[in-house]
Amino acid sequence: MKVLKNVFRLESFRPKQLEAICAAMDGRDVFVLFPTGSGKSLTFQIPAVLHTTGVTVVVGPLVSLIRDQVDALLKIGVDVVKLGGEQSDRERQEMSARDRLWSQDKPRLVYLTPEQLRVPPTKKLLESLYNRGQLVRFVIDEAHCITDWGRRFRDSYPELADIRKQYPKTPISALTATANAEVERDILCRLDMRDCAQFRLSFNRKNLYYEVRPKKSKKCLEEIAQDIKQQYAGQTGIVYCLSRTSCEDVAKVLREDHGISAKHYHAKMDHRDRERVQREWSEGKVLVIVATVAFGMGIDKADVRFVMHYSIPQSLAAYYQETGRAGRDGNPAQCILYYSFNDVRTRIDMIRKEDKSDDEKRWQEDDLWTVARYCMNDVRCRRQQVLAHFGEKFNPAHCNQLCDNCRDTRPITRMDHTEDAINALRLFESLLRMCKRNSGITKSQLVYALRGSKQKALVEKGFNSDALYGVLKSLPQATVDRLLDEMMVEGFLSSSQVQVGEYNQTYLKVCMLTISLRVIPTLTQSRLRWATKRLF
Repeated sequence: MKVLKNVFRLESFRPKQLEAICAAMDGRDVFVLFPTGSGKSLTFQIPAVLHTTGVTVVVGPLVSLIRDQVDALLKIGVDVVKLGGEQSDRERQEMSARDRLWSQDKPRLVYLTPEQLRVPPTKKLLESLYNRGQLVRFVIDEAHCITDWGRRFRDSYPELADIRKQYPKTPISALTATANAEVERDILCRLDMRDCAQFRLSFNRKNLYYEVRPKKSKKCLEEIAQDIKQQYAGQTGIVYCLSRTSCEDVAKVLREDHGISAKHYHAKMDHRDRERVQREWSEGKVLVIVATVAFGMGIDKADVRFVMHYSIPQSLAAYYQETGRAGRDGNPAQCILYYSFNDVRTRIDMIRKEDKSDDEKRWQEDDLWTVARYCMNDVRCRRQQVLAHFGEKFNPAHCNQLCDNCRDTRPITRMDHTEDAINALRLFESLLRMCKRNSGITKSQLVYALRGSKQKALVEKGFNSDALYGVLKSLPQATVDRLLDEMMVEGFLSSSQVQVGEYNQTYLKVCMLTISLRVIPTLTQSRLRWATKRLF
């Protein structure tokens, strides 16, 4: 308690902090799964301060995050250093001096990136500490980067699995706010954590409001701008975008067309520009940061009042991580996701173009479909859906109407569109036979054909001659549109991007040979049903 009050200037421990600290002091491996803002860092920082004869090595994903954490510790008098590419010659000389006098003048904590572990001088330093029994603990911050996130983050993080082989007697702490049961098992396995003390808190962020809104391209930015000006005037927030170009465009519109204090942030910016933008935002000089996923990991800004997703996130785990930057001060904050199935297709096209294995691409597509299901489900509590992804049961009665679905009091209608889906597949199969080589059917064309449109382009192709043309004309267009989306989410349809002249065209796709033999029988057996509060 003396260290808690005198060094860290806190009056009491948060739930499970003390137990995790005691396990670390006993020399055990420790796994900490706490939601954002629950005090994970204290579970290794206090043991590091109390261990007066050794060094705790903390591996973090970002240089900017490491710098912020080191600066915060130095301000309260903790002896800490960082190793990294941004060190000055003076700092390197200081570390050399510390190395020479290590047994007498050693810091309690050393922060570095996973890349720094590869550097020969660092490896030599750690081996020396280990051989002298002065390497107290390794801490892997944002440990989910080893598995779920690591495949998309950078290759060096999964390589941390070698730590146990290189330093078998040094205990390990793994910290994360984002891990479902599968990722948790993978972390423990990859790090070969033994006699591991595991501490978990609920993923539920009680002060966050979750909402999914339809993304209407022409009105979406206008809606975002009006929300920021009317609900969050003078307050801090984040808008996440899919691409670097989108970040720059959205920030420019918010800034120049609506007078909002906004700047963009993405990985292709010069690192000095990124640091400047992040610093201005952290200090309140810039209120809204428009960013790709390159921004935010480990951000410790308490007063973020909103996180908006201008496009669909890559996974529910990523969505939880990104929305977790809101409301860390415990005050109400909003998490708004703008959903368009076009964004799903765009992400899928990006995934398929990446230089990765087929298994990896399928894994990423599965993650994306999970988010699409979350967005399309306008009945089930949003909080319940997110927590279920992490294996946590949640009673929607405890949501307190802090999501759009729980707040919506309209009655639930349950619909079975299995026969409609079968007719859609049969019409699609028939229309494909009428298409020229290297051509295809777009989603909008199939929607119009199912509803019996008299569009000239469809009539000229002879589509209206098919007996099933207009088979779903009794259904509203929005319902037919959702029907095809549901079929894609459930795998009965897919899409592919084809070069047509100077442009890319996205065509619907299904294996012609298996429509009658496999797809329709599977669809008939599994049924295509959904519940909704939004009758069109």
